[in-house]
Amino acid sequence: MLKIPENKTRKRFRIAQCIFYALLVMLCSMPYIQGATTDGKFFSYSVLDLMSFIGGTADGTLGDAFLNYVMYTPILIIIPVIGFFFCLFDRERNIKNIVSLLCCAAGIVAILAIAGVAMSLGAILSILIYLLISFLTTIAIFARFTKDSSDDNKKQNIRK
Repeated sequence: MLKIPENKTRKRFRIAQCIFYALLVMLCSMPYIQGATTDGKFFSYSVLDLMSFIGGTADGTLGDAFLNYVMYTPILIIIPVIGFFFCLFDRERNIKNIVSLLCCAAGIVAILAIAGVAMSLGAILSILIYLLISFLTTIAIFARFTKDSSDDNKKQNIRK
């Protein structure tokens, strides 16, 4: 892929994408899954709580159902970390935007598959941020093909 030097607009989009990916990692500490047991007790688990259940045992059939998906919960942290590092280090190529769109799609599918109907606030906010990142990424793809007006002004000042 062609390397094009980063202008101000593309830099702002890249920094915004990095901030939103870092926010997605922090949202993993918020409740992702909520529900009620057969005893009438309510529960709410974050991704970090679910990761601590890996290899453990659960109470009741509802706990056993969640243990089937617990081994996939590290994906919810790995996907935003991959997107963050691609956006952080790729300054001149368009690969960061392609990877960012793939990470957004994979993140939304992972949240819907793991949390399902038991979604809580952290999962809903994560889906909204993934949609925001995908919107920013599509704008950043097209911003790559536009010229920065400050570059044109500099060229005109040099000619004078």
